[in-house]
Amino acid sequence: MNAKAQTGHRVLHWVMAGLIFVLLGSGYYMTTESDYALYHWHKSVGIVVASLLAGRIFYRLIRPWRSTVVGTREVAVRIYHWLLLAVILAMVLSGLSYSGFGGYGIALFGVELLPVNPGPGGEIVPLAAGLSDFGRNLHVTTGYLLLLLIAIHIGAALKHHFIDRDNTLVFMLKGRQ
Repeated sequence: MNAKAQTGHRVLHWVMAGLIFVLLGSGYYMTTESDYALYHWHKSVGIVVASLLAGRIFYRLIRPWRSTVVGTREVAVRIYHWLLLAVILAMVLSGLSYSGFGGYGIALFGVELLPVNPGPGGEIVPLAAGLSDFGRNLHVTTGYLLLLLIAIHIGAALKHHFIDRDNTLVFMLKGRQ
């Protein structure tokens, strides 16, 4: 695996990590404070993450991450990384289901991708309330699951650095030395 491909993986990792932390924080804030002013922005950033996720999965398939290429002794590590990507995908799809089927529409920074479904009095009318509710419940559940997986991920990175004393964390931060 060449250094350029590894750099691509690292850049995608950190860009997505930053955006996902912002999404998790804003999602938590909006639901606990019942402040819905950020929803349009939250959905737009979620669409950006969905695009990056598609690229990341494709990139990972055509240029596997270094630990996969050289073979890791722990199959669980590879399964974990794919699980993390699958949970992010579930977050994206459940958010789209919640908003789209709920009649709330979906826009990317003001560009309407799926229109709002207003009723005669201007209220939002769900296209499929059951699918929207399912999406909302799955979105919340996978949000907490994603937080757990991120905590495990950070713990594993710290274990590599402080206990195993290998350069995994340094590599993810700086690249090859």
